[in-house]
Amino acid sequence: MLPRTIAPLAGIALSIALTSLVGCDEKKPDAAPPKPSAAPVASAAQAPAPTPTPTPSAAEPAPPPKKKDVVCSKDATITFADSKFENIVRVQAQKPEGALTRADLGKAKTLNLTEVKLDELDPCIFPLFTSVKGLYLPPGKIEDLSPLKTLTTIESLRIAATQVKDLTPLAGLAKLDRLDIGRTPVKDLTPLSGLSSLTELQIDETEVTDLTPLSKLKKLEMLQMKRTRVTDLSPLKELKSLKNLHIAGSAVSGQAVMLGIPGLKVHDE
Repeated sequence: MLPRTIAPLAGIALSIALTSLVGCDEKKPDAAPPKPSAAPVASAAQAPAPTPTPTPSAAEPAPPPKKKDVVCSKDATITFADSKFENIVRVQAQKPEGALTRADLGKAKTLNLTEVKLDELDPCIFPLFTSVKGLYLPPGKIEDLSPLKTLTTIESLRIAATQVKDLTPLAGLAKLDRLDIGRTPVKDLTPLSGLSSLTELQIDETEVTDLTPLSKLKKLEMLQMKRTRVTDLSPLKELKSLKNLHIAGSAVSGQAVMLGIPGLKVHDE
């Protein structure tokens, strides 16, 4: 049997040993993170890629190329690339044979060119038709009406089914009485606002949404606006001469009655 003095000492020794073991099991704190060194120089493989140059689709669209100035010949005789066009002019000038002159073109009263292949209006030829009253252009690629702006004798004009968007060249045609711009990408009728002689207008299947420019055309008798995006007929309420209004396929059904124009016939079919 151990002496009583030894037992307490043994307990103390055992406690110290246990404490040491616990200390060994505790997780040592992580070492302090290394101080950041100077930023490493990126290698060629690691270098950031350069900012790509914007592609043409992402960049601003380039402005349309300016049209070259046209220098027209001063020769007295006129030649036509299209034989159909030439024959039409010969009939109008009453000149079946011989060279056609500038004066001959000035005799033409009616030009029905609907069967002629014509992608553009020649700025050297069309201004010479100084007496033309009726002009009917063929469907197709025609875009620019500028060669017509001096033809102030025109009374009837058809540009239907062309690519014309801008009606500005027509603004000065004060005698214009009948105009057909159906099936064109025209959106703005503003150039027509001063054509006080206009009695018939066709704008079928155009991009027109606003009829306000027509509000002062007091002589307008017929307006054909089938399958358009027009939603408001109120600009027409002062057009007391209006007799026929064609609105089939347009979102204005029921509005014509509210115009209160005596004798107005509305065609909604």
